[in-house]
Amino acid sequence: MSVQETSAGQMIKNLKYYSVFQLIFVLLVILLSSIGAFFHFLLDHEISIVESWLHNNQWEILIVSKIFSLFLLNRWFEMRLYELKSFRSLFKELVSWPDPKAVVVSVFMIVSYISMGRTTFVEQNVGYWYFQITSFFGLIVFFGIEFIVIAYLEDILNQKVHPPRLYLGLCYTIIFTLAFRISVPDYYGLIPYVVLCYSSLIYLSGKSFKSWSNVVCFLVLFVAPMGSLFGLDPVWGDDFSPFRVDKNLNLAFLAVIWVISFSYYRYRDQFFNSARKLLR
Repeated sequence: MSVQETSAGQMIKNLKYYSVFQLIFVLLVILLSSIGAFFHFLLDHEISIVESWLHNNQWEILIVSKIFSLFLLNRWFEMRLYELKSFRSLFKELVSWPDPKAVVVSVFMIVSYISMGRTTFVEQNVGYWYFQITSFFGLIVFFGIEFIVIAYLEDILNQKVHPPRLYLGLCYTIIFTLAFRISVPDYYGLIPYVVLCYSSLIYLSGKSFKSWSNVVCFLVLFVAPMGSLFGLDPVWGDDFSPFRVDKNLNLAFLAVIWVISFSYYRYRDQFFNSARKLLR
């Protein structure tokens, strides 16, 4: 069997398990949402009350579903008698100081959005601190679990053969987008933004999808603040955020900021090395 055939087979195996993880997640979201709606209907609540409950508790439903999906995936591999690392040892292996370039990219992106997006203060949303905290940590946990799963699959399945990172990352992004679109209604038109965030995290996670510190850095400095404080929450939009970014942040604007940021991330060292040679 050729190396290419082995690599392709390994890639299919990664995508199969990741798809199963996302399928379990979607089914759990539907199940928990249905159970909540069922009990509300038993109490003869109007449909508007049920919809409001589902909307206000969407992050809790998503996080519980994501955590339980991770638990079931772990149990499956344990039953298959794989030599598993504990989540604790895997976490220790992944933790290190983030690349300074990841910090610069995160800060540049949030400053660009806030300054160029004509941010306005929403006084009536100041008291929604519970929702703002939930949104902040919900985004970190939601995306963080995604990359725990990806690193977990990398550690278990790809010890000998590593599938092409570009194609694997692209397929992960497509599968994630489909699962997210099914489980979260796109009331606020933020799917392009979510996809760009996820693909950025894939890129920052490095060659083996294990640069966990870069992922956490980007989540804490950019994704979570933009969602909880500035209204780019894919679940709640700007319903509870104390600031609101103008809706003119379209896909073209997103793309420009992303290109500038990750051109810096990718080519900064080459640029500085070339500059030093010229100065000599």
